[in-house]
Amino acid sequence: MSRIPDKLSRRKLLAFAAFLTAQLPASTLALADTPQERFVKDLSRQIIALANSGSGKAALRKRFSSLISRYSDVRGVAMLALGTYRSQLPAGRKDEFVRLVAQYIAAFFVYYIAEFRGSALEIRSSAPQGKLTLVDTRITNGGPVRWRIAGSGGNLRVQDINVRAVWLSLQLKQRFNDVLKRNQGNFDKLFAELKSAENW
Repeated sequence: MSRIPDKLSRRKLLAFAAFLTAQLPASTLALADTPQERFVKDLSRQIIALANSGSGKAALRKRFSSLISRYSDVRGVAMLALGTYRSQLPAGRKDEFVRLVAQYIAAFFVYYIAEFRGSALEIRSSAPQGKLTLVDTRITNGGPVRWRIAGSGGNLRVQDINVRAVWLSLQLKQRFNDVLKRNQGNFDKLFAELKSAENW
C-alpha cells in the first residue's frame, strides 16, 4: 500500500480512533453513570464489534463513516475546519462536503485499524464546560484524551477530541486551509483531497 500523504498528525488521528474504539474495562463500565459516559460506553461497544468484524476496507470505511455521522457533530467540525474559507463554500455543495469529511476521517480509522483494535479506555472524570461536557479519559498504554460532548439527554454528539493539548478540529482546519490557500481558494482541489481518502 502506498504511504498516506502527510495530511493530519497521525498521532492525533490515532488518538481520535482510540477514543471511539475504546474498550472500557468492566470495572470502569460499572462506574459509567452519567449520560455522557453511557454515551461513550454504547459507542465503544459498536466500534469494537466493527473493528473485529473482519470486513473489507470499503465496507469498513462506509460503516465507520456512518457511525461518525451518527455520533459526532460532523457538520459543525467540518464547517469550523474551513475557517475564513467557510463563506466561500458553494451553497449547493455543503452536504457533499460534510459527507466527504466524515469519509475522510473514517479512512484514517480503517488505515490504522490494526493499531487500535482491542485498545482500552478509562474514563477519569467529566464536568460541564459551558454548554458542553468535557470528559477526561486515558488510553491504556497511551496518554490522556479529552473530548467535548454537545447536547443532552438522547441527543448527545461528539464535538471535538484533544490529545496532547491539540484539538482534532484544529488539525482539520490547518490541513483544509493549507489546501485552499495553495490553490487560491479552489474548492475542487479540497474535494479532490477528501475523495483521495478512498484509495488509502
